[in-house]
Amino acid sequence: MQTLEIKVPDEKTSLVKALLKELGVAVKVKSGTPKEPNKETVAAMKELKQGKGKRFDSVDALFNSI
Repeated sequence: MQTLEIKVPDEKTSLVKALLKELGVAVKVKSGTPKEPNKETVAAMKELKQGKGKRFDSVDALFNSI
């Protein structure tokens, strides 16, 4: 089995899916829009870039800090 990724205009999606189904091709639709991190995650990433993150010597030390 091979995977083929094609980009189809939104208004043509149902037509292409119907054609592929008629040909016996499995169709899996993926959203073309990448997910954006929420405000809290963006703030945390900025904090880390500024060197304000915490470092731990071990996993145990990390879990003990929680």
